[in-house]
Amino acid sequence: MRNPALLALIVIALQVVAEDTSRTVVASDKKSQIVVPSRWAQLELNDAAEIQVGIEAEDAYLIVLNEAKDDLFAWNLERHSRVTLGQLLSNVANPVVVGPRTLTVGGSPAVQYEVRGASENRNIVYIHTTVDGPKHFSQILAWTLPSKAEQTLPDLRQAILTFRELP
Repeated sequence: MRNPALLALIVIALQVVAEDTSRTVVASDKKSQIVVPSRWAQLELNDAAEIQVGIEAEDAYLIVLNEAKDDLFAWNLERHSRVTLGQLLSNVANPVVVGPRTLTVGGSPAVQYEVRGASENRNIVYIHTTVDGPKHFSQILAWTLPSKAEQTLPDLRQAILTFRELP
């Protein structure tokens, strides 16, 4: 026999747990937001980034860089992704690139690559995602160490999927 009241209580409890385990971070330019695990903090990772979050104890890091489409001539999702991926690859030794993978992020089309290589004498796993939002191209760059990838990549990938441009 099903008890609707008990089911409702379970659903509410699960929502409270979900709310307690994540938080929304709004970009410094107020043009985008992302939902990250509540244990993550704001960090200083990149002077140009509008969102800079992560958790050093888990070697999980994520930044967002927004570029206004009005400032770019003849750019599209593919071009923005190729150019920004090229910038990343210019700083990575011995890169191994997997992708592109097409997906939808925050209701907008996106392209994602996984890059493994070395940077600053450390092996790194990057997730490079470009989102074609209504007014901006947004580059989401997340990274971790190979030894932490199995534990950390699911949180990074989930956070990326929650990104959205704000009106």
